[in-house]
Amino acid sequence: MDYALCEATQHNMEGLTRAVTFYDINCQYNKHLQVWVDRSLFLEMVLELTIIPGIGLWHVHGHQDSCYVQYASNFIEGIGRIDGEIMETLWARLNLISPAARGMSSPHRKECLDYQMNDSNFCKMIHMKRTLCRKFKQAKNGIAESEKAFQRLDEAAPANSKTEWLASERIAQLSRINNPAAMDVYEINIKKAPSKKEIELRLLEEGNAQNAAPARRSVATWISMGLAIEEAQIALLIEVQSIGRRSTETQRLDIARQHDHLQGQIDGFTQSALMHLGEGFDADDDPNDLNLDILDDLDDDPADFSETSDTWTNSPELTVIPLPSNLGVDRCRRCMAEDLIPLEMSLREGQANDALHNLRIHLCNKVILFRTMVRQAKLQALKTRAWSQVTSVQQAVSLHASIYTKTRKQMMQLELGQDQLQTYKPLLREQLKISTAVGDPNARVDLGGSDHSWNEEFYRVHWLQAKSLRDRWKEELLVVELEMDWTCNFFLRKAAQWIERMGESSANRLRGHACYSGRQSRMYWHRMHRQLFKI
Repeated sequence: MDYALCEATQHNMEGLTRAVTFYDINCQYNKHLQVWVDRSLFLEMVLELTIIPGIGLWHVHGHQDSCYVQYASNFIEGIGRIDGEIMETLWARLNLISPAARGMSSPHRKECLDYQMNDSNFCKMIHMKRTLCRKFKQAKNGIAESEKAFQRLDEAAPANSKTEWLASERIAQLSRINNPAAMDVYEINIKKAPSKKEIELRLLEEGNAQNAAPARRSVATWISMGLAIEEAQIALLIEVQSIGRRSTETQRLDIARQHDHLQGQIDGFTQSALMHLGEGFDADDDPNDLNLDILDDLDDDPADFSETSDTWTNSPELTVIPLPSNLGVDRCRRCMAEDLIPLEMSLREGQANDALHNLRIHLCNKVILFRTMVRQAKLQALKTRAWSQVTSVQQAVSLHASIYTKTRKQMMQLELGQDQLQTYKPLLREQLKISTAVGDPNARVDLGGSDHSWNEEFYRVHWLQAKSLRDRWKEELLVVELEMDWTCNFFLRKAAQWIERMGESSANRLRGHACYSGRQSRMYWHRMHRQLFKI
């Protein structure tokens, strides 16, 4: 790969100072490319050539989210609208001969592939006019649509904000070679709250750094397991409640298996509690009643579920697990486990952050489903399918809303601070309602509240990405027009070459050669150049 790239940059590159390369893993490959070239005795790169790395649009969506704005062709200046998938489009033409090539010997297969690719190249050349005409029309339509969308955003944007956004875009484009992270201006830059996994990792690293006792070294993981068990209990409670009394054998079997799995997790967690909570804890003691705490988070009447739960012989989803928040602050102090309270508080904050983040994701998915499927469905079958997906998303919203409410109640048991009370407020039903207007990238919507940072940030990202799309379409039109001129010049030169060969063949009385040369000249002149010249 290194050798091929170095040789390609030295072939017919006189006077060029800028090149764009597309590679599936360019985000990693390009980081140390120059170092590898400098260390090698056989590789050489043109010093004046600046290489801009890119990733094809088909592959970039399988990378991290940050790779999209840093390496996607949509944000590279000067290349127009291309997908960056070069080899894949050529391989598609080989599918025609793949069945026949399987049984061939290696030399025969190589010869067949060479013939197929040469034929593919010739077909692309003779159909160049059709391709360029299609690309020209697409560029015209793309400019009109992207310009219209951008103007709607630009008219409503404050002048001072636009000046700041343009400056940040210019700095990002100039800095992208040495610092690809500068392209993050095209993405939302609001800092995300730490997740439960991040907090658990930090607590484990701090415990190892302080050489904590074995009983305290893995306490963060133990508490995290307890939080996961509580989430599983809430999910199972909601599922049991949705099934009701009239359940099928398959549903009852599935619930019984979940009961068995959950009970095993609770037994293991309770046995571990003896080591972490000390001798003052008795596993047979009953902490606070968890039944009503969880059921209060659900939408339906707890009495309805109490009647339903009587049909199940084992209900581990109602079992109270010995977490510090369930034991209470006073009892933790008596058990000499007071140091577990700040650990659970930190993990609870991460759990609440995860629940809120999942709520935002599922509410956005619900908006998209309404805009793209429910409202667009004309047939009853399509409407049924769309509403089924909406129902599935709504169940996820209810689950994470219940998890957040339960988490906040447990945090209150741990003596929540005033700053935390301001951060983790009660979740209201009105906050779970959606407006499909926020799914319109060209609509400026007031998200409510005194803090409009989310609104301004989303609007900035839409403005920058809409401008980038408009610029790429303008570049595409310019490139297509130049390609038309280059193609016309190429056809003229090829026609002139074959006319010259026809004259030489006629002078040497080679009539067959002269007829073939005349036919080739006619193909380039009449079939291609004239039709392109009319465009």
